[in-house]
Amino acid sequence: MNFLKRIKNWYYIILKVKSRILVGRPVLVLMYHRINDEVGQKLAGLTVSVATFEEQLQYFKKHFQIVRLEEDWTSLEKTGLVLTFDDGYADNLWNALPLLEKYGIPATLFVTTINSNTTDEFWWDRLVFDYYAANDFFFIPGFEEKISKKVYTYDSCVEIVSKLKNEDRNKWFLEFELLNTINYNSREAYRSLTVAELKLLSEHPLISIGLHTHHHYALGDLSFKEQKEEVLLSIHQLEKRVSNHIKYLALPFGSYNKDTLVIAEEVGFKGVLLANDYYSNKKNKAGKKINRIIMPNIKDEAMINRLKNFDC
Repeated sequence: MNFLKRIKNWYYIILKVKSRILVGRPVLVLMYHRINDEVGQKLAGLTVSVATFEEQLQYFKKHFQIVRLEEDWTSLEKTGLVLTFDDGYADNLWNALPLLEKYGIPATLFVTTINSNTTDEFWWDRLVFDYYAANDFFFIPGFEEKISKKVYTYDSCVEIVSKLKNEDRNKWFLEFELLNTINYNSREAYRSLTVAELKLLSEHPLISIGLHTHHHYALGDLSFKEQKEEVLLSIHQLEKRVSNHIKYLALPFGSYNKDTLVIAEEVGFKGVLLANDYYSNKKNKAGKKINRIIMPNIKDEAMINRLKNFDC
């Protein structure tokens, strides 16, 4: 058994050497969302506490070569690391930026523009609140009788809500809250950046701004025409808010198809960013499809072991 294990270890070492010779050192493109001490329930994986984020930054600074997304990745002296944030939560300004400044670490914010200058939450945050506020037996719009949470889970509700267009989704939430007597009010901790806050970030030397669509629809579920309209709307909305942005698109939910890639090429994107938990390298960047690694609320040995899985 030990002999087989040694052979396996040598096999992976050879693969690592081969990969580094052919495509250079790996680049770990990390994907964050919220940096907030209000971690929440079901979507805790999308929120990293302020203290944990600082510990992560300290480790990154010591063990990786931190680079910008838009920089050249061809001459790395050690494993590269890129920080990205999706959606455009206001806490990226309140909580993340001061720590990025403290350690001199650049980052890219991919902004979903629909909630700018509103108090509206993203639908997945609202759904978590509503679902956990509902009783164990609850009503779902379109269903005649109450349903048990043992039968209809949060993920079951996601299946319904994620397929709705924005205007229909708002109606669904209002009906759900009425049927289940839920007192929902938008929460400050979950709001998006205002236009003024986004402009402030766009002018900061450590921050680059990229696109994350306008409505945050899963592009892979849309037609060619719908995808192109969504991408062009996103560009238009972002350019109304900031004077400069980088031509990279973070795919909502990591969803895309061949049409998405054609559209990205047509509008001149330098790359699309996935959500597939895999490392990247200069070959990925040249091919304009960049892998990303979801970074949860972990530190110490758990964080080190997670990153080791990708540092090959």
